[in-house]
Amino acid sequence: MGRSQGQVRGPIYNIRLSTVGATRPSETGTTHEPTGLDLAMKLHYLKAAYIYSSETARDLTVAHVKAAMFVLFDQIAWTTGRFWRRDSGRPYIKCNDSGTRFVEGECNLTVDEWLSKPDQSVDEFLVYHQPIGPELPFSPLIYVQMTRFKCGGLALGFSWANIMGDSFSLFYAFNLWAKAISGGKIYIPKTSDEDRRFRSLNPRVKDPDSIKRVDPVGDLWVTPNDKKMANYCFSLSVADQVLPHFPAIGDGYFPVFEILAGIIWKCIAKVREEAEPVTVTIIRKDPNDLKPGGIRNSQMISSVHVSFPVAEANVEELVKCIEKATDERCGIDEIGESCDGNSDFVVYGAKLTFLDLSEVDLYEAKVKGKSPESVYCNVEGIGEEGLVVVFQAAKSEERVVTITLPEEEMEWVKLEFKKCGLMIAPQEING
Repeated sequence: MGRSQGQVRGPIYNIRLSTVGATRPSETGTTHEPTGLDLAMKLHYLKAAYIYSSETARDLTVAHVKAAMFVLFDQIAWTTGRFWRRDSGRPYIKCNDSGTRFVEGECNLTVDEWLSKPDQSVDEFLVYHQPIGPELPFSPLIYVQMTRFKCGGLALGFSWANIMGDSFSLFYAFNLWAKAISGGKIYIPKTSDEDRRFRSLNPRVKDPDSIKRVDPVGDLWVTPNDKKMANYCFSLSVADQVLPHFPAIGDGYFPVFEILAGIIWKCIAKVREEAEPVTVTIIRKDPNDLKPGGIRNSQMISSVHVSFPVAEANVEELVKCIEKATDERCGIDEIGESCDGNSDFVVYGAKLTFLDLSEVDLYEAKVKGKSPESVYCNVEGIGEEGLVVVFQAAKSEERVVTITLPEEEMEWVKLEFKKCGLMIAPQEING
């Protein structure tokens, strides 16, 4: 069932909405119970956009894409349910097969014209997003946007409620969807409640630095911010713009993400001066998470604190601190459990946050054997301290950085990037 035909979002027009779900109904009374860590992430939403060339996507129809979604959601049907609350107030998913919102749109630019834009955060228009609430039983947990370019190319965008699973779960699901679009068979192992929980070896002695309690938001799950936030996204060369800031370690090994995080941390500290961030959060894939694939929150959420002025530190000093980050997931999980979902928290942007996606091969999401031309990643619902996302570019020797900061800081931070060589030339923020 289509509706909202003719709407416009920036450069995307002729928007139509419909609903897609699984082909097999869930057993009556089936529920999915969020963990404490899941509940702590409920104000955040993960966003990804994949752009495919006209050669790859010209013959793909809406029917092809939706058919692959049926196959995907047959494996993870609970993600097409809706949130309800128990008498205690704790949210849970009722597996009632209400479906995912599917969005179709058109763009009067070619893929090449789109990719030529200097600020890659224009890809935000390729991801349709609505928060959960204010009526929980009617709010989809996933939005999928299919945008057709003038040349026949295609963008596939996901907005994914973080309460369901982390960025790595989103990429895992998207890769399987791309495989299904190409006619491949897919399988997602079931994740038990036991697999989704963390056990703390040491009792928590204080609240984790990486989480902030906020005023209750009720049933509209939106991060409360007093400042207007802005996005900026750019690519950079590892060899030319990152490695010159750091001496080689051992046999030429460079911790690229840590170096990049250290450079950006230092730049932001220079802009904020007296309020410089001496505590930051690092979010990345757990290297010890060897369980079979599944949809869950298992990302490592770590805190780094320094006792010296960041703006005056050298990058090597900051890298050493980042490498000693303290994992705080168990503490966050305990807090989420203890309040039974009746308190609200911010993780991304509670402190200046760095999300490391650089070890994920985003270009595995092949359609008809072809990798995407470009991939974009970001998070919606970021706290006022800001977020930096680092991920692969199409060229292995490059990285893409998506940065979200208070609008009043963005131009100043970009100037610092230019001064230290992180950006070759000043570029305009697009929209």
